[in-house]
Amino acid sequence: MRTRIKDNLYTYTNRRNQTSDAAIALVMAKIILAINAGSSSVKISVFKAEEKEQPLKQLAAAQISGLTAPPTIFSYESGQENIKGKEVDEISSHDDAFKYFLNYLVRDGKVEEIVKKDDISHACHRVVHGGNYKKPVVISTKAFHRLETLTDLAPL
Repeated sequence: MRTRIKDNLYTYTNRRNQTSDAAIALVMAKIILAINAGSSSVKISVFKAEEKEQPLKQLAAAQISGLTAPPTIFSYESGQENIKGKEVDEISSHDDAFKYFLNYLVRDGKVEEIVKKDDISHACHRVVHGGNYKKPVVISTKAFHRLETLTDLAPL
C-alpha cells in the first residue's frame, strides 16, 4: 500500500503493514489532462507519464454533456469508480463543467496521484484541424497563430 507523506513523497507498506525495503520513494510521474471541449460537451481524460518513451497510463475519464440542451449529464470512470448519467444542475457552461471535473477529481480520492490541483503538470486540448502538423506540438505563439488561420475549417 502507498501512503502520501507530502507533495510527491510516499511510503510503501506490504499487506501486513510492514514497511518495505524501499521505505520512501520520490515519485516523478507527471499527470496530464487531455481535454476535448466540443460545442455541447467537455470530455477529459487523465493520464500518468512515468518516464520518457513509455506509454501513458490512463487513470480516469469523464464527460459532461448537455451544456446547450439540459439536463447536464456527468459520467466518470476510474479504476475504482464508474458513474454514468448523473444529472448535475449546477453546470451550465464549459467553464462550469471544467471546474466541476477538477473539483470532483481532487475530492474523489480514488486517483491517488492527485491530491490537489497542483498535482496536474500538463494540460492539452484537442484541435479539430491542425493543418499540416503531423504530430502533437507545444502551442507556442507561432503555432497558435498558425492554428488560428485554420478556424474557418472547423468553427464552433
